[in-house]
Amino acid sequence: MNNIDVNIIVEGQSEQTFVRDILAPFMALKGVYLYPAQIGPVGHKGGNVNFDRAQKHIGNFLKQRSDTYVTTMFDYFRIDSKWPGLDAVNQKINKGTILCLASKAKTLESNMLENINNQFPDCNVRNRFIPYIEMHEFESLLFSNARILAKNIEVKEEVIHEILDEYNGNPEEINETPANAPSKQLNKLYPSYRKIATGKAIASAIGISQIREKCIHFNDWLVRLENLKGV
Repeated sequence: MNNIDVNIIVEGQSEQTFVRDILAPFMALKGVYLYPAQIGPVGHKGGNVNFDRAQKHIGNFLKQRSDTYVTTMFDYFRIDSKWPGLDAVNQKINKGTILCLASKAKTLESNMLENINNQFPDCNVRNRFIPYIEMHEFESLLFSNARILAKNIEVKEEVIHEILDEYNGNPEEINETPANAPSKQLNKLYPSYRKIATGKAIASAIGISQIREKCIHFNDWLVRLENLKGV
């Protein structure tokens, strides 16, 4: 089995901690080694993700070594208005089209790939860059197990199921509106929620295997990483 090195550019400290402490050890067992790097400066706490900055980070990693892969872990909820493909998504939504998470993600990720390929034509982008937009936010993964989430934020399990029922039981559909974003809902239920410490504890208790069972888009991303070959 070949060892595959993947630089993963993440939004903030909660994603970096999740990748470093939970996802990377899981993927290492499959010979895929993840190296998370925050998009912002040291101490950056996440927030709106600027595409110009993302593009620069992606290009820097693509140029460093020709034998590594580059991927991303950015929240749909946080990407800025200049993000490739976002206008196309918003135009459809404004016309009343109901887009599922897969449709939104596909539009954004395919446009990201085209943009990066055009910007860095000598970096074998189509083979080495795996764009991933998290639908709709890191905290959506924490809804993969209602029992564990409820226990950790000290609410009745039925409360979590009521939220999931609004989205047909799919954690990744918990949406991007300011009031209904996963982190906003968790903060309402549990004001002591902390993105890094609490998020990591809940994700660790649930485990990657169960998260990927419930979160299809997240799972599809991991499948792509698991199937990478040496470049």
